Amino acid sequence: MAGITFKIQGEKKVILFEEKIHRYLRKREGDVVKYGILLNLDPYGYCEFKSSQIQELTLLCDDLIEKYNDEFSWEHNKVRKFCIKFKTICLEALEKKKHIVGSGD
Repeated sequence: MAGITFKIQGEKKVILFEEKIHRYLRKREGDVVKYGILLNLDPYGYCEFKSSQIQELTLLCDDLIEKYNDEFSWEHNKVRKFCIKFKTICLEALEKKKHIVGSGD
């Protein structure tokens, strides 16, 4: 499945930000500046998030979980599931004082 694969630097556990969900969020939230750190990622490139960015991503996940909690469509469910998993990885990375890296497929 195509998308951006995130993991804590130096670890094997990964989470996939599916291309379909990335496109859906870009379509719905693309003009909202606060989501840019996640939505403006190159789906074919490499990225690395440091501590302050990971904290920002954690807050962003909380916001998206709350925002997409009201509607129960397939897309909203996928957004919530991704954000819950991604937030877990972010908190784990902060606790371990490690970066999060992402690479596109």
